[in-house]
Amino acid sequence: MTLTGLVNASQRWRIMHGAIPSCPVGTIVTLTTSDYRLDVSRPWFGVVAQLDLRTATITASSDGHELTLGTSSGDVAFQNEDAVAATVSAAAANLAVPDVSALVGQVVQFGTTAPNAEGLNMFVILVLRRLNGWALGLTQAGHPAGIAEHNIAWFRVLDGRPRTAPDRLVLTYLGKRKECDRAFQSEVPTLRELGYEAAGQDFLQEGRSVATVVLACLLGLLLALVLIGIAIFAWLILTKPPGVLTVTFHRIQA
Repeated sequence: MTLTGLVNASQRWRIMHGAIPSCPVGTIVTLTTSDYRLDVSRPWFGVVAQLDLRTATITASSDGHELTLGTSSGDVAFQNEDAVAATVSAAAANLAVPDVSALVGQVVQFGTTAPNAEGLNMFVILVLRRLNGWALGLTQAGHPAGIAEHNIAWFRVLDGRPRTAPDRLVLTYLGKRKECDRAFQSEVPTLRELGYEAAGQDFLQEGRSVATVVLACLLGLLLALVLIGIAIFAWLILTKPPGVLTVTFHRIQA
């Protein structure tokens, strides 16, 4: 299979799976072909990757909206964002609230009616509960997530096997202690609705590198006479590097 007719510079594609430099999963890119090469470009960044089509396997869905390239470093999957947006717009005109209760216990990908600046808002959730017009559950990383049912434009069941909530969650938050605490506290209400309570937490403070400490001390000594050195020593003593907050949750209700 070739890519002729499937991709052009005017289309927007979302990376659904795979590793592309400077492009985490979910990034919007453009795809263009040149001879045997596929150029992957990101707005403001330009070309971020070039894939050799001579050694790649190409798989496309029947409608051409999904594209998977098998390379020596792994598969990379793209989804045509413009085609998805058109489908969502058409569906939104006669939108009916889906029966989310039938999705409880399944891994579901949701698309919303309101796109953001980079494309559509999409969520992949293990749905655990339906509450007051919301579908609540856990992301693949174990963090709580929810989507209002009236904002659901479409959904796709990714794993229909019956799934139950894990009895134990271990979540990590990166940053300074106050930032970690805020992130943790923001998720507590949703986790409580899902039956989880915090059982313990631990904050691991990252140490400063030896090079940073030595450089700060040398500058402090050299500039002590002009008071700047005192400010450097104060910064070294009063400020703390970021760390990792690890919180363990136990599920207290079935």
